[in-house]
Amino acid sequence: MSLRITGGIAKGIILKVPQKTPVRPALSKIRSAIFSSLGDWIEGKKVIDLYAGSGALGIEALSRGALCCTFVDKSRECCECIKNNLKKTHLEGKVILADVYKFLKSDTEQYDLVFASPPYFKEPKLLDDPLFSFVYPRLNPEGTFIYEFFSKNIVKLADQWLLSWEKSVGETKVWMLKPKCLSP
Repeated sequence: MSLRITGGIAKGIILKVPQKTPVRPALSKIRSAIFSSLGDWIEGKKVIDLYAGSGALGIEALSRGALCCTFVDKSRECCECIKNNLKKTHLEGKVILADVYKFLKSDTEQYDLVFASPPYFKEPKLLDDPLFSFVYPRLNPEGTFIYEFFSKNIVKLADQWLLSWEKSVGETKVWMLKPKCLSP
């Protein structure tokens, strides 16, 4: 599978994809749609790429001007792949080998942009993903959460989130979510 950076200073560079660990890298159509929607807002932002796989989303963000990116994946092969892709693109990021939930539970950082593309089975079902409640305290009030899932799933979205954008390509659906600012 060829995975090419679609914009920014690393545009055109082909990323490697882990061979042994099953991953589902964000297709260039999806990444282009996400980053077209984000526009220049991405510049100078603090990003985290959860279930990072090849690191394509975080590396795309860095290529387009994000200040920094933390990549989290529980696969050693994926983490090595991300490090190699960062070297190949001449970009820098922090790569963490960890379970996403355990990491978010202990992490104290705040992020402007959170990417999450959790593993999924291609079968229609109702999802009540606890990830939404783990991400919420890690996201800046003006931040954005990009969540990718199987398009035939029905995702239960907690009240603290506003759906600001969605895109479907093939079997994949992407939501752009904003945290609701609750008044005291």
